[in-house]
Amino acid sequence: MYTPAHFSESDQQRIRDIIDANGFATLISTVANEVHISHAPVQFDPVRNVLIGHLARANPQAASLNDGATLLTIFHGPHGYISPTWYVNENPKSPNVPTWNYAAVHVTGQVRRIDEAESIWAIVVALSAAYEAGKPDGQTIWNPQKMADHAPKLRALVGFEVTITDIQAKFKLSQNRAVADQESVIAHLTASEFAGDVALAALMSKNLKPG
Repeated sequence: MYTPAHFSESDQQRIRDIIDANGFATLISTVANEVHISHAPVQFDPVRNVLIGHLARANPQAASLNDGATLLTIFHGPHGYISPTWYVNENPKSPNVPTWNYAAVHVTGQVRRIDEAESIWAIVVALSAAYEAGKPDGQTIWNPQKMADHAPKLRALVGFEVTITDIQAKFKLSQNRAVADQESVIAHLTASEFAGDVALAALMSKNLKPG
C-alpha cells in the first residue's frame, strides 16, 4: 500500500479501533497465479494476535485457505470526498484540487484452516455475540441455542484463523494541510447528511494535532 510518511499510522490502539469498527473485510489470496477475493466478517483476537473468520464452503476461495497459505485482509475505515472549496488556504501558484480522505488497514498473515464443526460454531457464536451486543436497548438478542440445531449450515462453512505477520495502516486525514484547513474540512464533513462523512470527521478530529 502506497503510504507517504505523514499518512502512516503505527499506533496499535488506533489500528485496532479501525479493525473492530469495520469488521466486514476484504480477503485476498492467490493460488497458482489466480487471485481470489471475498468479502466477509472478520474478528481480531489481540491476545493471540490472530484474525478469525469463516467463508461459505462453496466459495472457491475457501479451497485456497489451507494451512500455511498467505491471506491479505483489508479493513476499510471511514472515507469521503474532500472538496477544495473547504480549505481556508489557497496558493495561487498551486491551486487546491479535490481529494479523498480515508483510513485503511492491511493485515497479512498465515492461515490455519478450520473444518471442525465445533470450532466453526464457536466462530459464528463469537461473531454474532459481538454484533448482537451492539443492538439498541429493547431489541431482541439472537439466542444460538444448540449447535446441533444448525448442523447443516455449519457443514456449509469453512473457518479460518490468520496468524498476523504484518500490518500496514494508512490514515489519510489531511495531515499535510494547515490546522485551519483540517478544522474547516472537519466542520464540512460534520455538517454532512451522510453517516460516513460524519464518521470521517470524528476520526479526523481525534487525529488533529495543532501546529
